[in-house]
Amino acid sequence: MKSGTRATPTRPSRWMSSAWLFALALGCAPPAEDRVAIARQRSSSILANLYRQANLLNPPAEIYFRAYKQEKQLELWAAAKKGQRMVRIHTWTVAAASGKLGPKRTEGDRQVPEGFYTIDRFNPKSNFWLSLGINYPNASDRLRSDPKKPGGDIFIHGNQVSIGCLAMTDPVIDLVYLAALPFGTGTRVDILPARDLTLLQRQFKSEPALVSFWKELAAVDNFAKTGRPPKFRVGNDGAYRAN
Repeated sequence: MKSGTRATPTRPSRWMSSAWLFALALGCAPPAEDRVAIARQRSSSILANLYRQANLLNPPAEIYFRAYKQEKQLELWAAAKKGQRMVRIHTWTVAAASGKLGPKRTEGDRQVPEGFYTIDRFNPKSNFWLSLGINYPNASDRLRSDPKKPGGDIFIHGNQVSIGCLAMTDPVIDLVYLAALPFGTGTRVDILPARDLTLLQRQFKSEPALVSFWKELAAVDNFAKTGRPPKFRVGNDGAYRAN
């Protein structure tokens, strides 16, 4: 891992289940009921230290994830009190993300979505260690994507391989999963094409459809100013609008 928090796997403690040890001996993934326990054992102290460095309790009052496709980064932000301006807790490198810049619009296009999303499920039985589901297609995507086959099953997960998902290393997905778990579904995960949307629009000026979509995202994304997840509504045409 080139950047981000390093987490060194530890030996299983005595309280780890015999099923975990049996799976390990066979070279298999441990049972799902043990994966979160393993993540806690090897990564909970790292997460707690990140919050401590930001002068926040573990868990804080709120969290928020921001991902940037061009930079291949995933950020964790948090607030000490609900409604308070958020502070950055950490930035992790996205190990793999398929496709190119631009939104996801159909099944099989291998695109990572772009827009404003939430976590809609936790999967400790993932084929990619641990995973958090993203609510693609959201209200905007359902109006703008292929009406019959918009695609789905978009996750943030481990195992460093991606077909339309944000793939992290297993030690990093431990931290992401543990950070999100106390807050359940509904936690915001915004996926933006790049940090500098204005520069991106100039770089892709020959693709007006993309530029128009990114202008739309930029008009809604006031996070730099407010320190809060952008509020938005979805128009009848599927366009994001500032709320």
